[in-house]
Amino acid sequence: MVDDDTVEQLCGLDKEVIAAAGKVRFFNRPVVGGKGSELYTPEGSALIDFSSTWTAAGLGYGDPRIAENVHKTLLNCPGLGIGSLISAPCLELAKRLLDLTDTVGYGKKECERRVYLGHSGSDANDIAMRLCRAASERKGGGRRVLAFEHSYHGGFGEALGLSGVQVEGGAREDRCVTFLPYPNRTNPHVSSGNIEDELDFCLKEARRAALGNDVACLIVEPILSDGGMIVPPDGFLSGLRSICDEFDIPMICDEVKVGLGRPGTTHAYQHEGIRPDIVTFGKTLGAGLPISAIVGPASIMDCAPGSALLTMGGNPVCASAALSFLDILQREDLARQAGEKGDYLEKRLRRILSKREGRISRHVVDVRGRGLARAMELDDGKSPERFAEKVCYRANQLGVVVYYVGGHVLELTPALTISYEQLDDGADVIVQAIEDVANGAIDDDEICGFGGW
Repeated sequence: MVDDDTVEQLCGLDKEVIAAAGKVRFFNRPVVGGKGSELYTPEGSALIDFSSTWTAAGLGYGDPRIAENVHKTLLNCPGLGIGSLISAPCLELAKRLLDLTDTVGYGKKECERRVYLGHSGSDANDIAMRLCRAASERKGGGRRVLAFEHSYHGGFGEALGLSGVQVEGGAREDRCVTFLPYPNRTNPHVSSGNIEDELDFCLKEARRAALGNDVACLIVEPILSDGGMIVPPDGFLSGLRSICDEFDIPMICDEVKVGLGRPGTTHAYQHEGIRPDIVTFGKTLGAGLPISAIVGPASIMDCAPGSALLTMGGNPVCASAALSFLDILQREDLARQAGEKGDYLEKRLRRILSKREGRISRHVVDVRGRGLARAMELDDGKSPERFAEKVCYRANQLGVVVYYVGGHVLELTPALTISYEQLDDGADVIVQAIEDVANGAIDDDEICGFGGW
């Protein structure tokens, strides 16, 4: 633990000691602890966390059930990785993930499946795409990956150049990627604005891109998270599944950010009942510790031994945390609870906004989402991104942690275990922050140096 005197000395050192390459900041108040859905400042203030650290804290902070299992494993630790050793926690976790994703096959065919264990969603997606490329080349195919505009699949390796958000932000685009349009209700690609026309256009573009023998895989987020929390219309995922079946293309569902209970179902892809070939997990899986997983067909996963080796990939301590999380997720039916809480939160926000008609409702373009993957799209008519930056900054001042994605969309992703009282209080604060910013409470100088995607 860092003592109080040290905390005092560390405040204000962020810019001096933390590399800019590894952070985006939305406000300047440090935190020194957390419990459940609250984070604590050095002054003793409690902040309601509506981010759950970009969904990584699916059970909130300091859950004693996770801590107990982690502590037991730390005191009797069977190595630190599964690359060359075999450990019981990792074998059990792999078995549990296979059972949990029993809808995963390869196209319409049943097959043997395997699990890869890593550190983060970035390495899971990076390795999943690399394995698909290697499998395609073994069959005489190509390396092209079909991904989507405004997507996010990771911050390094091949995943970086295959992430629309990163490429749009200046990262080097992978030489063998085709970015496809993702259906968007609030910013459609078709002039009619009709969602059916939008869906038809996006699927036609995907089918056109799938022609030929050079596509190694298609990767898609069932809900486009960092690109603006875009929920696709029904028929999109099943349409992609049909295209992948037609052209024998492995379909990867990136569940890193919006899966494992958050969308109101165990997996986000289950909304349309599809069978992806490969599923990637991260963030929430570790309940606060770094672990990721890929579930996919043995024909792709069983390539050259050690070709994606990480020294502490399959760390048994992290695996123990993941096992505890999966136990709690299923035992407490957190997916159902997330669906109910998400609906409650959206209704609460709409009700508050309706009572302030004429003052701030014109600044809220849309309230949307599924389960506890919700969003508020903002637009002040002048500089939407700057407006969203100020709202995040002001919300923090008022006691809520919230971030924005997609330029000007508040991402509302609290822990699955957040209380209804905290949802009420958090919603009130966020709406108040929007009103305050609309009334000029935060000037440009205050947010200089802050901002996100």
